[in-house]
Amino acid sequence: MWRASDLDPADGTKTEQVEGLVLRGIDRGELSIGSRLPSERVLADRLGLSRVTVVRALDQLRAAGVLSTRRGSGTQVLPTDRLLDPIAPASTGAAVPGDVLDLRFATTAAPHDVAQACEQLIGTTLAAAMGGDGPPPGGSQRLRTAIAEHLTADGVPTEPSQLTLTVGAAAGLNAALAGLALGPGTAITESPTYPAAVEILRRHQLDVVGWPAGASGWDPDQLARLCRRLKPKVVYLQADNHNPTGLSLPGDRRTEVIETVRRTGAVLISDETLRPLWLDSAEQPDPLSRYPRTIGVGSLSKTVWGGLRVGWVRTGRQLRRRINASAQLSITSPSSLDDLLAQAILSRLDRIVARRRTRLTANLAALQAGLHGLPGVAWAAPTGGMTLWLELTEQRPRRVLDQARAAGLLLASGDLFTPDGADRRHVRIPFTAPPDAMTLVVERLGHALAEASVH
Repeated sequence: MWRASDLDPADGTKTEQVEGLVLRGIDRGELSIGSRLPSERVLADRLGLSRVTVVRALDQLRAAGVLSTRRGSGTQVLPTDRLLDPIAPASTGAAVPGDVLDLRFATTAAPHDVAQACEQLIGTTLAAAMGGDGPPPGGSQRLRTAIAEHLTADGVPTEPSQLTLTVGAAAGLNAALAGLALGPGTAITESPTYPAAVEILRRHQLDVVGWPAGASGWDPDQLARLCRRLKPKVVYLQADNHNPTGLSLPGDRRTEVIETVRRTGAVLISDETLRPLWLDSAEQPDPLSRYPRTIGVGSLSKTVWGGLRVGWVRTGRQLRRRINASAQLSITSPSSLDDLLAQAILSRLDRIVARRRTRLTANLAALQAGLHGLPGVAWAAPTGGMTLWLELTEQRPRRVLDQARAAGLLLASGDLFTPDGADRRHVRIPFTAPPDAMTLVVERLGHALAEASVH
């Protein structure tokens, strides 16, 4: 582990270079919780430094809560926030100049809490659960009760009988539409929006029409005109920390939006998967699912881990019965392991979300600080979530995306997020990666913008 050539003079003094070496090892996953470092003497020999320099660097890391040294156990890595929750998937977690940074997908790695919960299951409930054939379609009573309690604590009074559990929010939307059985008609959704939602709506024979969202969107009057003209059967919205813009429907417009949809007779489906990741300093508006006759959809995929396949639909009891009667539900309900793991995670969820908010806030600050130095870009600061919607105001977006790919930066184009595929001016940038990776993203984007301007 480590040689003198691994030290980076850009970190500063020799002491700071040793600190930077250790911290990069943590960021890149080379060091995990409990990893032991070589002895101070061995480390000094490997790095070609004096033992005094190494001791000084490790002392500062110990003072910062990164390392701990005990007689007989050596120096070990402590559970810092970075290790407790990397947030960024492997494709974006390491800010290494030669690596490709793949930002086409807004996914997250699992926090350390998931591993702890798995260990807890092995020693407790897993053995007992193996004696049965798993939870019923729609999820176990125990998990539905735990999620209902969590939603109630967040301001949406919920009974377990209102919940149907699925393998994610997209599956929840699909289950709700299957239960509604609306037949051919029109659906209104935000534009831009979550691409999978558009596909699901169309699969249920609904023509999808966009209602502009974002900094200059969510106009209630425009929605009212669309509803009068199109008479939609469904309105699907992400009012909180919307994907891809990261913005939220202003609180003073929510009641008007609800009343407009209700007058139309359409079903309102509120996707609140990203609602917990509120980062703004202002108070968060009430969720749309708090209003009567609104179907709520959510999941643990963004707040915890995409690999935890647990989502839910919150409906009235009558619609829940129709959803549960759907043959698809038997194959779109969480597995036994996911059901048990979600139960174990929910007791830790507030802590996980609080930590993620802190990390995402720092990541976003680094991204925006870098973007302020680039020409030809504009954006509105997200209220939360994990993505920023960047407008390319001067260069042709396709040319910029091609140059970014050549520079080792992969981004998703705006046309993927609009029902009509017409947006050619935006790109989505997830900010799940740590600040040093966000700095590298901006550097590569800046290079792409410069190259696009001369080609």
